[in-house]
Amino acid sequence: MRFKLFGTEIYISFLFAAVITLMILFDRTGMAVPTLSAVIIHETAHLFVMWALECAPKKVKLIPASVQITASFTRQYKNDIIIAVCGPIANFVLFLTLYLNYLAYRNDTSLYYALINLLIGSFNSLPVWGLDGGTILYCILAKRYSPRTSETAVKLTTLILAVAVIIAAIILTLKAKLNITLYIMGFYLIVMCIIKN
Repeated sequence: MRFKLFGTEIYISFLFAAVITLMILFDRTGMAVPTLSAVIIHETAHLFVMWALECAPKKVKLIPASVQITASFTRQYKNDIIIAVCGPIANFVLFLTLYLNYLAYRNDTSLYYALINLLIGSFNSLPVWGLDGGTILYCILAKRYSPRTSETAVKLTTLILAVAVIIAAIILTLKAKLNITLYIMGFYLIVMCIIKN
């Protein structure tokens, strides 16, 4: 499916739509909709800031496990940092708002949505390749070092974190506390290093 929004072409792949649909249909935890809404808010914040800075993307492509943005402007590290920061900030603001609502009204749904936004914002703030924190780290380093050196530093940081997460998962497994999420996160970070060139 293709459509235009504020001059930006949005492409949603069939596989992406199918994965989201299946995720919602077969979700027994109740996490799919809150997580999806937190991710939509996160990505929308990026797009609104891009439009506000007059560096709207030419194309946004939604495919499974990735949002690919094709720029129609010359990259500026200052703008890239601002754009990257705004996604997690949107989640943190929503977390604070929902958490205050929970404190005032003791609404468990507010707490649930608040914590998911905190998780999404925190995860995307990690200084790893392919996430907002990695973009920020790269831009800071690229102001002082070559792009290649900066990229290598961020990828090395990503691999170190991925190995640490996988080791933590193995230790928990050996203590009979299997945490599949840590394995998925560790291998996801490794894959991000490989496919993001």
